[in-house]
Amino acid sequence: MDVATLLGSYAFPVVACIFMAIWVKHVTDVSREDMNKLNEMHNKEMLAFKDEITKALENNTIALNSLCKEIERGNRNEIK
Repeated sequence: MDVATLLGSYAFPVVACIFMAIWVKHVTDVSREDMNKLNEMHNKEMLAFKDEITKALENNTIALNSLCKEIERGNRNEIK
């Protein structure tokens, strides 16, 4: 085999693999940065509305407890 055949057979796959590895690293880094920014924004939003979220959860808990009591009453009436 001469040098031209070796370069023709192996140069492109090696260069392509190196390029793809660099590209995957770049895409991963950019994605990680974007995810960190989104997480920071989410944390700020959640802290800003902390009282409203707490109140909503408390109201939902009260509603679910009332619903459970009504279901239990309905089940007792059906059994009799």
